[in-house]
Amino acid sequence: MFRKTRGQSISGRAKEPSKKSKEAPKSDISRKTYIILAVLVVLAALLLRSYHISTLPPGIYPDEAVNGVDAITANAAHTWKAFYENNNGREGLFMNLFALSFGLFGISVASFKLWSIIFGTLTVLGMILLGEELFASRRAGIIAGFLTATSFWAINFSRIGFRAIMLPFVLVWSIFFLIRAIQKKKTIDYVLAGIFFGLGVHTYIAFRIAPLILIALLVAFIISRKRFFATHWKEILAFSAAAAIVALPMLLDFYHHPDHFSGRTNQVSVFNPDVNQGHLLLTLGKSFGLSFAGLAFFGDQNWRHNLPPWPEIFPIIGILFLAGLFYFIYEFFFLLWRRIRAGERSERFILVVLLLSWFFVMLLPEAISFEGLPHALRSIGVMPAALLLAVFSIEGIWKWAEKANLPAGGKKYKKAILGVLIALLAASGIWSVKQYFVDWGGSKDVHGAFNQSYMNMAIYLNGLPNGTPKYVVDNGPGIRMEDGLQTSAEVVKLFTYQKAANVLYLDPDFNANDLRTSSQVVLMSFDEGIIGRIKEAFPESQVSRVDPQPGFGTDFVAIWIK
Repeated sequence: MFRKTRGQSISGRAKEPSKKSKEAPKSDISRKTYIILAVLVVLAALLLRSYHISTLPPGIYPDEAVNGVDAITANAAHTWKAFYENNNGREGLFMNLFALSFGLFGISVASFKLWSIIFGTLTVLGMILLGEELFASRRAGIIAGFLTATSFWAINFSRIGFRAIMLPFVLVWSIFFLIRAIQKKKTIDYVLAGIFFGLGVHTYIAFRIAPLILIALLVAFIISRKRFFATHWKEILAFSAAAAIVALPMLLDFYHHPDHFSGRTNQVSVFNPDVNQGHLLLTLGKSFGLSFAGLAFFGDQNWRHNLPPWPEIFPIIGILFLAGLFYFIYEFFFLLWRRIRAGERSERFILVVLLLSWFFVMLLPEAISFEGLPHALRSIGVMPAALLLAVFSIEGIWKWAEKANLPAGGKKYKKAILGVLIALLAASGIWSVKQYFVDWGGSKDVHGAFNQSYMNMAIYLNGLPNGTPKYVVDNGPGIRMEDGLQTSAEVVKLFTYQKAANVLYLDPDFNANDLRTSSQVVLMSFDEGIIGRIKEAFPESQVSRVDPQPGFGTDFVAIWIK
């Protein structure tokens, strides 16, 4: 693809003459092996994203639950929105997909996590195809898919109900179809690339900066190819039209409601004087440094996002990522200098600009914020680019081992080098999976990070007789939602919906004398004052601590009114 001279791709490797069988070069893997390995990697990704999904993570975080409650409200009112204003505002696609799965399968943890599993798994498939397309190597595609399938970063957010998981999906597939379109010159691929890119504006706030990748890529094409606009204007038009049509509902919403576009961003931006305290450059430098360090050195310390203190990318892969990144930075300046000094046009420059712009542009949503850094959620759009840079390094080592002139018995050395490389890749994948399901999944901190006690309250209320009046005291943490409840109470509301009858939510200053006898009261947060008021009004009431998982801090207070 992107040929510099006849038969050379942007990966720098000469291609074999095309055959009807489309057989890979001798140094690569056969088509049959490629398909088998691709299927195995995708199936492994699906298993890792769905295994024990109802119990790990052990709870639903309130911000996740708000998405589900909005979906319930949308189904009940038959009104599905492009943008939901609840909880600081969110693009509506994810909530509307929740509404679909709830309508088809009912409300459960599995139906709630369904779309995260689907988007996470399809991202792995996209990485296989994109890796092959970018590096003209089926092996590279399989490695890219394997790294994504087994990445703690990718697995974790594929099992949580956050809309951010759609961001890697739309980026990977839009860039794959765009690269394939330029290679095969088929209009349908340009249209598909535009559809996926237009879909991105409906996913997650960090996507709004993604058009900078296209701008950088366009400049790279202009530098690398003569008369690029003259020969590709129809294709550019097809891509742009498809993207604009798909993005139109959200763009119209932003036009009519400008606050939907800028609201949450302004609150945490380093450009906000309340955030930078008059030291913009210092704050920006610190936030960028922390964002970069989170990838390969010292990761997100939030247990919902990561296994502290590990970096987002497993160290072995992190070293390969850094090697690829710094080599590409060197190559960018070298090729640009050759273009300016000697007038050389290089198709390789396109690959370099694509991966560098993807990496640095999608790091910006994290780097220009100053809240909870490093922040694995905001930087999730970086993940595919970072792993592809690691793949570049792995491919380089592999090709060197295959072609290196070694002393007598060199074949044994080559096999040993390749064997060590394969073992390191396999070990990194196995270790990352072990980190998620054993180290992270078995930690007490995870239960608290996902507020499992709220899910326990919902399960407890669902198990009470339908005729029993049930009161939920809304005294938990969070901000007030459109339904009048704090975000913490949304977990209870979501998972008792149509399962527990006679549920009533009370403000913390409720009148205890209004409670009915033979009823049950649960408190979102422990409060001696509230308990005392109830005991004063109903002296015979029984107060108990309900603790389904002793030792994990997931207990809550339940009061039986007598």
